[in-house]
Amino acid sequence: MPINTIIGNDIVFKGDLHGDSVIRIEGRVEGNINLKQGIILGEKAYVEGNMESDYIILFGNIKGNIKSKEIILKSTGNVQGDIVTDALEIEMGSRYNGNLKISQVETNGGVVYPDFETVEESLLERKNE
Repeated sequence: MPINTIIGNDIVFKGDLHGDSVIRIEGRVEGNINLKQGIILGEKAYVEGNMESDYIILFGNIKGNIKSKEIILKSTGNVQGDIVTDALEIEMGSRYNGNLKISQVETNGGVVYPDFETVEESLLERKNE
């Protein structure tokens, strides 16, 4: 699914965002974000509020709690808040201060772990569209 919305680096958005699509944030958001398909937080982005989405890639800063199936915290990312996720990838150099709860997806054959490379490629392709 392509990125449907981009909040540019010179934009300050105050209020909550809700939807089913993918969003890329390069600016500042003061409010909660709930986007079903995905959130990409750019390197200079700042969010003050909670985020919820199936897939999240964090290059930027968030002060708030995050809930997602899969989260990738890039080396430039900074999280000040709690994380609830099924799968988390943290790159060297990133910063995180908060509580972490990781759930496991159970199947008849055991525990299934997501393929981060596929998810990351897909979301980064969306970012470059």
